Amino acid sequence: MTEVLPEWLTTYFDRQARARAAAVAEVLDGLTDRERGLVHDAAVMGYVRGTMHPRGEDIPKDSVIVADAVNACLAYADLYPTLTGYVPVPLCQECGHAEDEHEEQHDFQAEGAGR
Repeated sequence: MTEVLPEWLTTYFDRQARARAAAVAEVLDGLTDRERGLVHDAAVMGYVRGTMHPRGEDIPKDSVIVADAVNACLAYADLYPTLTGYVPVPLCQECGHAEDEHEEQHDFQAEGAGR
């Protein structure tokens, strides 16, 4: 059996939820793009790693947690660019190789053709 909450209580809950959302928005709006990116990366990775932690097991020391989270971010560098410094490599429009590989491959082919 489920009881319906009084209207005054649901109004209070809604008002508090809006106030919390406004407070979060105010904090995020005050951050630089880099700070916002770091908060994003840390929050997402913290959530992901937290959901993977086995129930009932001891929680490791902070330094182990930080190392584990950074390691996981490095494994998916494109998802955490603020922390990892990931920059997408532009692809060559002609052949689809990364531009670095494109130049190396064409240089290699030119050297081989000169033999």
